[in-house]
Amino acid sequence: MTNEENWDDAQEVQSNWFKFANVGDRIKGTLVGKRLQPGDGDFGDQMVYKVRKEDGTEWNVGIAMTKTGTVERLNNCKLGEIVGVSFDSEGEPPKKGFHPVKNLKVFTFGMDPDYNEFDGADEVPAAKEDDLPPV
Repeated sequence: MTNEENWDDAQEVQSNWFKFANVGDRIKGTLVGKRLQPGDGDFGDQMVYKVRKEDGTEWNVGIAMTKTGTVERLNNCKLGEIVGVSFDSEGEPPKKGFHPVKNLKVFTFGMDPDYNEFDGADEVPAAKEDDLPPV
């Protein structure tokens, strides 16, 4: 049997999206990336913040662009800053029959002294003398 056919030892790769399901849920880590993710039909635009936890795992934290206060606070944070986002409370639903609003709080813990702006980038090997152009 070839590797393509044998799935006996397969393990599903888990999602790396952090979900604020319950009041009190929170995430803390070094901010290592941020990007705009355009919406698609059922979901509106959101900012995605990549947070590296102390154990090295990286999580995507999606914040709807409608949460302008939370987005602005996180956008004011710099890459390399240790941040925390906490599901603080629930608010009134925006419309009857909708889910309650999730009120989030943003915290900062200062810059991560171990952060390197090249974290996550491919390592570039040092040039050999033979590879350098003549002077």
